[in-house]
Amino acid sequence: MPNTDKAAATAPKSTPFSDNYCFVCGQDNPRGFKIKVRYLEEETAAETELSLAKEFQGWADVIHGGILSTMLDELMAHAVWHFAGPGVTLSIEVRFHAPLKPDERIRVRGVMHTQNGSRRQAEGEIIRLADNVRIASGKSRFLLLNGNNS
Repeated sequence: MPNTDKAAATAPKSTPFSDNYCFVCGQDNPRGFKIKVRYLEEETAAETELSLAKEFQGWADVIHGGILSTMLDELMAHAVWHFAGPGVTLSIEVRFHAPLKPDERIRVRGVMHTQNGSRRQAEGEIIRLADNVRIASGKSRFLLLNGNNS
């Protein structure tokens, strides 16, 4: 069995870059969500509004939790990238509060909060717009790339 620690230490380092093909925000991905992100400078926040089609359900008439988790990760990452610079998700914790049915309009929001050297913490939430019910919330930690510690 290979020593994964040694393999990771010798793996070539690369910096992620956008090729506009991201599954969530990439405008060139024919199967992606193609979300548009709005940034709120005074809140260090990124947000979008959308609805998710029946094709993204898990149980009957309930949007899959993995899709909701992906949306939270994406908006928290957008907040970090926009306000602190390129980074990668180190960890994410998601809590589900209420089911979301297909085609219900939601707001997904990520907010960058804490900084510690090259690490950032963010929080996110998904709110159903019709009744302002919280569908899911999350917390994440990011590692900034290129030694960005600002």
